[in-house]
Amino acid sequence: MQYDCLVIPNLIVPVFGRYDLLQRLLDTIDMKVSHLVIIDNGAGVTSLQFPDKVQNVHYIPLPANLGLAGSWNLGIKCLPHNDRWFFVSSDLILAPGDLEKMSKAQTNELTLSDAEPFFQLFCVGEEVLRHVGLFDESFFPTHHEDQDYLRRTRHNGFHVKHIEVGATYDMSVATRVTEATKNIADRVYSDNLEYHNAKIRSNDYSAGYWSLTRRRRNEWLR
Repeated sequence: MQYDCLVIPNLIVPVFGRYDLLQRLLDTIDMKVSHLVIIDNGAGVTSLQFPDKVQNVHYIPLPANLGLAGSWNLGIKCLPHNDRWFFVSSDLILAPGDLEKMSKAQTNELTLSDAEPFFQLFCVGEEVLRHVGLFDESFFPTHHEDQDYLRRTRHNGFHVKHIEVGATYDMSVATRVTEATKNIADRVYSDNLEYHNAKIRSNDYSAGYWSLTRRRRNEWLR
């Protein structure tokens, strides 16, 4: 199927603080976007400037952090009649042409960027979503939800395609990591890794479920 490569149907952007980086991302959008969905898990944005290429902006402030998987799922649920859903990390710098390359993603594929982290810029087609399901929100707030979805996609027999992109992170403006933040990040990483390994051991290819216990245990520092 050929798509209109002049317009990308949607772009879903979860964010949790560092709105300066989000603005920097928005400034690198270089093609028309029909629906820009910003999932604000910090609910602290004051003002943003949107490029003229964005046709519709949907800004969703949340009272608490939904987590990365939950944010991706919410973006999909907001646009249920699209046939593909496009996602980008809020701290990414898009290179010219990146969105145009990704806009050619097919409905029967999981399309990822070619460099790690592969889910920094990616697309889920509706045929993949229909069989694989949504992202597992038990991976809260982040870590291993991407590997879980990749495993489930391959298990269901869908092609995983990598697109060469030039997107980069500018590490000079990376968020300062405190000792407290590092400690909780390490604990969350280990906790989600164990959950991921448990799903592998039990041959669990489901979308999982939202867990109150895991949500409270892995609360992320602001």
